[in-house]
Formats: sequence, structure tokens, C-alpha cells
Amino acid sequence: MESPRFSAQVHAFITALIAYATFLAAYVIRFYVLHGVMNYGFFTYNLMALLSAALHYAVFSLGFYHRSDLRRHFGRYVTGTIFCESVCLAGLLSALYVLRMPEFSRMCVLISSALSLVFHCIKHSVFLRTSAAYYKKGLHQRTVLLIGEGLTAKRYASVVAGKPEYGHRILGYLASCRQPFSGSYLGDYTAIDDVLTTSSPDEAIIALPAEQYIHINAIIASCERNGVPLRIIPCYEEHVGGQIMTEKFEDIQMIGIRDIPLNRMYNAVLKRTMDIIISLSALILLSPLMLFIALGVKLSTKDTVFFTQTRIGKDKKPFKMLKFRSMRRNDGEQSAWSTQTDDRRTFFGALIRKASLDELPQIINVLRGEMSIVGPRPEIPHFVEQFKDEIPLYMIRHSVKPGITGLAQSRGLRGDTSITERIRKDIEYIENWTIWMDIRIILRTIPAIINDERLPIKKKKK
Repeated sequence: MESPRFSAQVHAFITALIAYATFLAAYVIRFYVLHGVMNYGFFTYNLMALLSAALHYAVFSLGFYHRSDLRRHFGRYVTGTIFCESVCLAGLLSALYVLRMPEFSRMCVLISSALSLVFHCIKHSVFLRTSAAYYKKGLHQRTVLLIGEGLTAKRYASVVAGKPEYGHRILGYLASCRQPFSGSYLGDYTAIDDVLTTSSPDEAIIALPAEQYIHINAIIASCERNGVPLRIIPCYEEHVGGQIMTEKFEDIQMIGIRDIPLNRMYNAVLKRTMDIIISLSALILLSPLMLFIALGVKLSTKDTVFFTQTRIGKDKKPFKMLKFRSMRRNDGEQSAWSTQTDDRRTFFGALIRKASLDELPQIINVLRGEMSIVGPRPEIPHFVEQFKDEIPLYMIRHSVKPGITGLAQSRGLRGDTSITERIRKDIEYIENWTIWMDIRIILRTIPAIINDERLPIKKKKK
């Protein structure tokens, strides 16, 4: 069984070879296919190719391959590759600036970066498919000793049994008594020394229920004494988010059960910068359309152009969300949802709602910092009070700014759809946020702009 460290080094070495080869390929494309002007000879470009290989080895080793990825997913590999490749590109361009080589072909560097990205993704795809095929045949699997019982241990055992492509195989389990899940029962917790000596697993997984934590010190000591790596699935695992956070208070190690990426300063700054750029650009480009809609609203409703409604935003703070008015003024407009067949709608209002154009003024909310382009949809205070007691984890959605669109909306969960499923998607977004996720959601939202809103039909007078 190869060690994760050895596997990471092999990956990094192959990455360096790809970077070197693609840089030379870019050299050929730039000067022999595109017939560019060559101000430096092959020797200089070969040295830059070696620098590119070294840079890729360092960046991918530190930023990508050092991670232990138990659930291998192609999308995660691609996201990590794009990030690391961007760092390498910035590093190479910076090196050219520092070395004062203004006549060195930047086009060559850009071509090599694009080729490198493509071939790295191909490498990941081949690696994942090959390793999954090997694992499904029972080859090169990582042997695991499961130590625990109850629902958490049962869930882990069922995932390992149902997903052989992840490369794990349970040798057996230790528990206070036989458990209703697959695997050989090897004895109670006191048998751990004998089992570790005779079975020599690659890893031990501790999944103890709260009442059995009296054994954990002895179990950890035995694993360390026998040189067996171990992982712990906490008894509160069902409450833990997609990512956890560890930090020290003096010499006390603490675990945060939910690490929210947007709580980190650089992520928040990156997202806010993107919001400002997009909202400013949209406001400038769409101003003629918004002016036309404002005129149509004024003529159709004989009322104010903007409809403002109190919603709950980040940190549970209320704010006034803007929309183009699409309905006649009514007593319930501040505390109730509208529907697709609402009689209060004007014909022009239904028309702009059909194309989601009534949401355009929320660009101003984004510019003011009350909302984001992407995030959970903001809710009316009345429903926040109702849902926080009815739906688990509901209030976590107020950890980030609400958005004009979100993961739930991009998946078609809008209007009269399951509120529980929408909240589940909101939590998934909050816990797994990346800038690439925002971009994907924006692109997926564009085809969904036209919704199921029904236009009012005028009844014929008798």
C-alpha cells in the first residue's frame, strides 16, 4: 500500500513534467506555428520551462497535493488546479518583470498555462478513473479497523461498503457487543492491542458514541503505541458542518463545528470586490432598461416606482430590499409572499416578474453592501421567526449576506418549492463557498431568469 506522502510526491512530480512539456510545446506553437518574433533563443526558453516546472512542483505540493482527500471528486480537483495554475501563471509573469525581460514572449507563457491546465485536468480524470477501477476490484485498498458502535459507526460502515471506489476496506470492528452492520466482530474495546498486532491495519477509525468515550484515551494510546494512524469521527458528527475549524486559546485546543469560508477576511474582500464590480457594471449597462421599466411601473400602478420590503440580512439585521412595484398597494405587502396568480398584480407587473426584471433594483442593495449578487434569498421577519423553530440550521443562512440569486434558485428551487430543500442548498453554499461557485451559480441563473409566472387573463364582460 503506497503512503499518501509518496502518492502526493508522485502527483507533484508528474505535474512538474507536464508543466515543463507544455512550456516547450507553447514555445513551438508560438514561434513555429504562429510565427512569432523570437528575441531569445531556445536555451532561455528551456530555462524558463525548468523554472515553470519547479514552480508547479512547489505550488501544487503546498496548495493541493498535501491535502488528504478521502472523497475524490473531479470537480474539486479541477477547482484546485485552476487556483494553483493561476498562482503559477502570476509567478512566471512576475519573474519576467523582476528579471527585466520585457521582450520574452508573454504569449508563450499564456499558451503554456492554458495547455498545462488542460493536461492537468486530463491527468486527474485518468487518475480518478484508474484508481476507482482498481479499488472496485479490491486492489490497493486502504485497510481500516473500525472502533465504535451506534448510528455514526453504522453510517461509516455503510458508506465504505457502498463506495469501494473510495479505496477503503473494513477489516473488522471493535465494539461493546455485536453490531447490525457489515464487518467481522473482533471483540470489545479491551481487545484493541491484540487486534492491532495481528491484523496490522493501515488506519483506525474511532466512531464512539458519547457514553463510550471512557475508552478513548486507552484506544488512542494503543494506536500510537502500535504505530497505527487514526481518525476520529466525533459523537456530535451530525451537527458538524462541511468544514471544521481548529484553533488554540493559549494551550487549549478548540474545535469549531462549522467553518464558514466567508468569515475569513480575504474571502470576504474577494466576494465584496466582485459584488461591486458586477453591480456597478450592471447598473451602468442596464440603466436604459431600468428607466423604461420605471416608466411602465409608474403608468400601470399610479404609485411609487420602487416597492420596499423589510427583510432580514447578515447577522440578523433588517434592511429595506428594493423591487420594482408589480402589484397594487395592499395591506399584506409587508408580511406575506406573493403568488404566481396573485390578483393584486398589474399586467405590466406580471410581465416584468415573468422575466425576473422586478428584482433589478436589488443591484442597488448590493452596491450599498446590504446584499450580495449570490447568497441565500433574504426572508421577511415574520417567516424568519416561524422557520427558525421549524427548520434545523435555518438561522445559519444569516451568517452571510443575502443574495439576488443563490444555489437553490440556480437549481430551480424558487417560488412554490420545498422551503426545507431550499435551506439545505443555502447551508451547502455557505459551508462550501468559493469564488468559482459564485461564478457557476451566476451562469446557471441566466437560463432560469424566465420563470413560471402566469400572466393575468382579463375576464370578458358579459
